[in-house]
Amino acid sequence: MKRLTQYVLLAALVASVLGIVLAAQPAPTDDQILEAFDKTRFVEATSFTMTVEVVADRPDGTKQAVVQLYFKEINGKRYARIEFLAPEDLKGQVYVSTPDGVFFWQPGLATPLKVSGRQQVFGDSSVAETVGIQFKGDYKIKSRKDVTLPGNKPGLEVELEATDKSVAFQKATVTADKATLRPLKARLFALSGDPLNDVTYQEYATFDKDEYVKKQLIENQLIKTNKTLLTITKIEAKDLPDDLFDPTKLGK
Repeated sequence: MKRLTQYVLLAALVASVLGIVLAAQPAPTDDQILEAFDKTRFVEATSFTMTVEVVADRPDGTKQAVVQLYFKEINGKRYARIEFLAPEDLKGQVYVSTPDGVFFWQPGLATPLKVSGRQQVFGDSSVAETVGIQFKGDYKIKSRKDVTLPGNKPGLEVELEATDKSVAFQKATVTADKATLRPLKARLFALSGDPLNDVTYQEYATFDKDEYVKKQLIENQLIKTNKTLLTITKIEAKDLPDDLFDPTKLGK
């Protein structure tokens, strides 16, 4: 009985020490949180391409598309390009996202058009959502609080504000796993403050041990019946030419 009591006291002491150690661990800084939100969702290669299947559910049926995405870091800045592989009537449409804005081109246009990052590409997915919303640099943290996730897991809810008026969505709320800072959901807001889309990061995968979001579901908050699922089916790291991301070269 005496030995059992000693074991109980020892276990209580260990639990107390662990609690003190965990409590003493510093909370992540705002920059660390934003960096983690991006690092877990994006492939870290500086030049790569991926194929994405897009399925848009509507009350009158389902529509599908396939887009090829191209990404490259040029002079330390992120560039992206979207091309349609299907359906046939959308082939030739191209979006290029640059630090200077988003540009659209299709056969018949004399010059590319400068559009918003909120421009819909297919279904409910905008240019910004299709290439992936970048939190670090584009947003600052307004507030954060602890929340409880399903299964009683600790979570973190972070309210974000855009750092520049050119950012597609001026406000966002991200819910993440508190331990890993892996984003689980993001709510994107209009300028008025009304919610536009809820984005659920449904499935994560790895590419050469590099974690990324494989599936994300976009649920339209203005038209509740509308949903769009994006699934990455293929990734290839390769050196892409800078001209691919030059809006002045579109159509040439």
